[in-house]
Amino acid sequence: MPDSDRKLDSDLDLARAPVPDLHARIARLRAAGPVAAVRFHGRPAWLTTTHAETRDALADEDRFPSASIQEPLVGKTMQSMVGEQHRRNRALIASAFTPRGVDAQQKTILEPLAYELIDALAGETRFDLVARFAHRFPAIVITRLLGIPVHDEKLFLEWGLALFLFPWNPDKATAAWRAFRDYLTPIVRARRAEPGSDLLSRLIQVELAGERLTEDEIFSFLGILYPAGADTAFKAIASMMAAVLGERSLFERARTDAELCAAIADETLRFEAPVALLPRRAARDTQIGGQRIAAGDQMLLGITAANRDPAVFAEPDRFDPTRRGLEKSLVFGHGPHFCLGAQLARAELRVALGALAERMPSMRLEDPKDVETVGAILRGPKRVVVRV
Repeated sequence: MPDSDRKLDSDLDLARAPVPDLHARIARLRAAGPVAAVRFHGRPAWLTTTHAETRDALADEDRFPSASIQEPLVGKTMQSMVGEQHRRNRALIASAFTPRGVDAQQKTILEPLAYELIDALAGETRFDLVARFAHRFPAIVITRLLGIPVHDEKLFLEWGLALFLFPWNPDKATAAWRAFRDYLTPIVRARRAEPGSDLLSRLIQVELAGERLTEDEIFSFLGILYPAGADTAFKAIASMMAAVLGERSLFERARTDAELCAAIADETLRFEAPVALLPRRAARDTQIGGQRIAAGDQMLLGITAANRDPAVFAEPDRFDPTRRGLEKSLVFGHGPHFCLGAQLARAELRVALGALAERMPSMRLEDPKDVETVGAILRGPKRVVVRV
C-alpha cells in the first residue's frame, strides 16, 4: 500500500474534500511521477497523474476492472462485466444509442426541452443556472427518452437521482430503487407487449443473434442511467456555462455558430471532466508507471489529470475551443468500457449552450469570483449565478 510520507496531503481525503485547487495539486504530483500516493475514504490509494498511465489502466480490465458503486443496490451492471458477457450486453444496449438516434432525439427531445426550461425563466433577471437549468435538463432528457409520462416526471426524477446517493445514503437510495422498480415494472411489461418508439421500448426489443435483454438486465441498466448520465451531464453543463460566460465573446458567437458550440462542448469536457477521478481496484499484484501495486489496492484513474497532461495538450490549463487533438481526451474513458452515452452527452452540451445563447443573449455572470468548481471524484461548480 502507499507509503504515508507520499500522501497528497496528510489531512486531505479525495473522497470527501472539495479540492477547488485539484488541478494544481495534480500538476505538482505529476512532476514527481506518473503514479502518486493519496487518500480515499480514509484509506491509502494510488492516483495516476499522466495521460499514458491513465489510458493504459482504463483499457486493462484484467488488472483494473471496471465497477459501478450502485451495483450492490441495482445488481450486476454492464460496467463490471467482462469478456463475452460484456460484449453481448454492450452490443444490445449500444443499438439503442446510435448516432442517428441521437440526431433524431436532438430535434424531438433535447431542443424542445431546452427551450421549454429557458422560457420558463422568462421575466427573471437573476437566478442560479445550476439549480434552474443545468441540474434539470439532462435528468428530464432521460425521462423523456424513456417515455415516462410528463405528469410523473418530478417523482421519477427524485427516485432516479436518489440512486446516486447509495454510497452516502443507502437507506434513501434503497427506498428509491424499490419505488423506481415498482413504478417501471408494469410499464416495461406493457411496452414488451406493445412497444413504442422510446428508449425503453428499444431496450426491450433489441435483439442480437436471437438474444434479448432480460428484465433484470434492463433494470440494472436503468439503475445506473441516472447516476451515470444525469449527474455527470449537469456538472458538465454548469462547467461549460461558467467557462463561456467568463469569456463573453465565446457566448455571443455561440448564438449563431453550431460548430463553435460543438467545439466548446468538447473543450469543456477536457478542461473540466465531470468525472475527474475514476475509482477502480487492482485485481492482482502488478505495476503501473514503475510503481508496484498490490492486489486489492484502491486506484484512482486520473481522468482530469490525463486531460491536463502537458505532454498531450499544450497549455492544458487554458480553455481553448480551437485546440487540436481533443479526440485524445479521456473524459468518456478508453477501451472496452468507453461510455455508451458519449454522443448524447455531447449533444446535450451543444443544445444547452446554443439555446441559452439564443434565448438569453444578455446573460452574464453576476460575480465571476463566486463561481467555485469543486470535487475530486465528481466535479463541477456548486452554483453559477447569472443576470439577464
